[in-house]
Amino acid sequence: MYRSDEERLTDIIMGDAILQLLKKSGPLSPRALLDKLRGMASTECDPPRQQALSRAMSEVMNHIETPQQSGVAIKNTDNVTHIFRNRDGSGNGTKH
Repeated sequence: MYRSDEERLTDIIMGDAILQLLKKSGPLSPRALLDKLRGMASTECDPPRQQALSRAMSEVMNHIETPQQSGVAIKNTDNVTHIFRNRDGSGNGTKH
């Protein structure tokens, strides 16, 4: 569950930016996402959406500044975190 409407709007905006990047078949990286969010913020006129864009950019910048393991942690709508990682970096030995 979301703690606030602001958090929900931030997640929606970040998801929208990611979908736009995926549609263009461009690189999907934290830096590309940050650039996309900055572009969206430059044209946004609605104050709540501007604040949500600012929060989304802060989240991405925090992710860029904090080195992560070679993995991704994603929270679903039930607030359950799923962690995806490639332990040895090669992808060998992975069973699907």
